[in-house]
Amino acid sequence: MSTGKKPSAFAAAAATKAVEPSKPHPFTPQLIRQAAATPPSLSKDAKVTAFATRLPPDMQRMVKLACVERGIRMQDAVYEALWQWLNAAK
Repeated sequence: MSTGKKPSAFAAAAATKAVEPSKPHPFTPQLIRQAAATPPSLSKDAKVTAFATRLPPDMQRMVKLACVERGIRMQDAVYEALWQWLNAAK
């Protein structure tokens, strides 16, 4: 029978190498905010529902002009704006 100390199970693991930090869980608030900041793309053939709203004529022209200048559809601009508004920090 030996009179020495018993080996520690923890000492052997610590001596081998440092543990690398794991990736954050996919449902952490930070990752959710990053995902919410960028709306998923809306393809031209995506199933969509009609959504009507009323704007002052000047604002409607401003939105339409901004979409033409940026080369995007008004539908995509509204989709992105609503996505950002829905996912904004409260």
